[in-house]
Amino acid sequence: MDTNGSAQVLDILDKVAPAEFVPASPHNFVVRPGGSVPAESLLGDPDVSLYCLDDERRLAYFVQTPPGVDLAGGSFLYLDQYRAAQRLITVPYDTLHRLADDLPDPARLILVYSVGRCGSTLLSRALGEVAGVRSYSEPDVFTEIALLRHEDPGRDAEYARLIRSCVRFLGNSGSESGGGTLAVKFRASGIQLGDLFHRVFPDARGVFLHRDARPWLESMHQGFTPHLPDPAAQLAFLKYVLAQAPLIMPFVARHERQPTPTEAYLLTWLSVLDRHRELRRAGVPLLPVAYEALDADPKATLAAVLAHCGLPADDVDAAYATFSADSQEGTVLSRASRRSNPAAALGAEDYAQARAVLAEHPVVDPADPLVRGLIEP
Repeated sequence: MDTNGSAQVLDILDKVAPAEFVPASPHNFVVRPGGSVPAESLLGDPDVSLYCLDDERRLAYFVQTPPGVDLAGGSFLYLDQYRAAQRLITVPYDTLHRLADDLPDPARLILVYSVGRCGSTLLSRALGEVAGVRSYSEPDVFTEIALLRHEDPGRDAEYARLIRSCVRFLGNSGSESGGGTLAVKFRASGIQLGDLFHRVFPDARGVFLHRDARPWLESMHQGFTPHLPDPAAQLAFLKYVLAQAPLIMPFVARHERQPTPTEAYLLTWLSVLDRHRELRRAGVPLLPVAYEALDADPKATLAAVLAHCGLPADDVDAAYATFSADSQEGTVLSRASRRSNPAAALGAEDYAQARAVLAEHPVVDPADPLVRGLIEP
């Protein structure tokens, strides 16, 4: 434990994450003790950023990257941190909160929730082109908090405090830190924290991206199925899947078997939509944005998002310019990766499984346009 205001340094001997999209974890590294530094030094170092949590030991982990590496605007913050990490630095939760108490909240906070595979990474990058906005895609401290809440829902006051401290650190990291707008795009599990974020930051502007079921399923299959973790890593990854898709365990109980990948994908889609509708009923203000609208009329859709977020409309051209590039370039989800390692096309049995899952879960009415092409009205 920290008894003298110090942070513990860990030298990285090896990087051993079992798959590219496995969430940030101390277990992704082989380390050895590397001494200590004053905890306050975390506040003034633009090359140090919050990475993940170890709740069992009540530690927050930071990564130190080479000088000049700007982690804002990348495809996935957790992946960029992992690839560039030179050292890890840990502090106890109490120290994290003590340091965060001296940091300001972002002047404006934008929260991007989504079902995934629906343009959220592209929107995150577009927001980062707006003057005064630092945009981070998938900081995994929030993935960890969503997991903790799923496994132990009785600690909301503690999770709310962690959210505030983590947002303050994120908003005050980097070479141009503090005082501006912070945009955070979550993994799909982030929406499970939507009520807590609204409680802690009631003035935050929220956006929810979604996509019709059939093209979403096909995109998930093409992007993720060829890269699913090997059996040795699946158990660690499964707990995160269950946290973002609470409908999976009732499915397992009903059918007395694990869902197929197709069934698991659809249960994720339904879980996120269900949570979005719960939040709307609870009065959490979220702007729904359809992938189909973003694809058909990107500039007008971007303008609506900027207006909702209180950002200047004259920055829409700079935001739109990002649409010409692959927002996930350099990752296994990139267009190039999907071309070089294609998944076999979904078959009739896959679509039958998807329709059966939808029929079991009244989250979406069969006549809803979201399921056009998968279930006919």
